[in-house]
Amino acid sequence: MTNFNENAIREAAYYIWKNNGCPANTSAQDWSAAISQLNALSAAATLKNGRKKAAASASGSKLAKAAVALKASAASKSRKMPQTVLTSKKSK
Repeated sequence: MTNFNENAIREAAYYIWKNNGCPANTSAQDWSAAISQLNALSAAATLKNGRKKAAASASGSKLAKAAVALKASAASKSRKMPQTVLTSKKSK
């Protein structure tokens, strides 16, 4: 669990409250939901950053070199064919 500042939690809780139609007596539930949402966003950002670091560290591996070779092979096979010019006949 990440410690968020009170202003971030307050703002998130406010938007949760607004999106729920401004119901009365839900401040504790909104506050809890805000913390949960902020934790989920933080976890997603951490996961995304972890994937970037893993990809960077694998760049020198055989697997990464094979992936580059595969991409190059696929790119050479998917060259665009020349497009023919289609002429349309005018209808009378």
